[in-house]
Amino acid sequence: MDLETAICNVLRVSGPGINANTRLVGDLGAGSMDFFELSCNMKKIAGAEVDFAGLFRQKHAHSDGGPLDVTLQEIVDYLKVQVELREAEITIY
Repeated sequence: MDLETAICNVLRVSGPGINANTRLVGDLGAGSMDFFELSCNMKKIAGAEVDFAGLFRQKHAHSDGGPLDVTLQEIVDYLKVQVELREAEITIY
């Protein structure tokens, strides 16, 4: 299962309109329970959970006050960092 498939399954949407700039809330209508389920699915797919609360706090700190949302690309970027950190931690020990 990949990120797009997981999102389609959790949010019950079809894949053809989903791309890197698709927003979870604004475009797909994700809610709090969806974020929890997505985070669990990301753990299965990438070996790292997505801390959506932390991701939104980070975006809020750098926002201009507009509505907060997260794109699929931001989730992919977040997961890449988490996987790299985990691999670096494993290398150290």
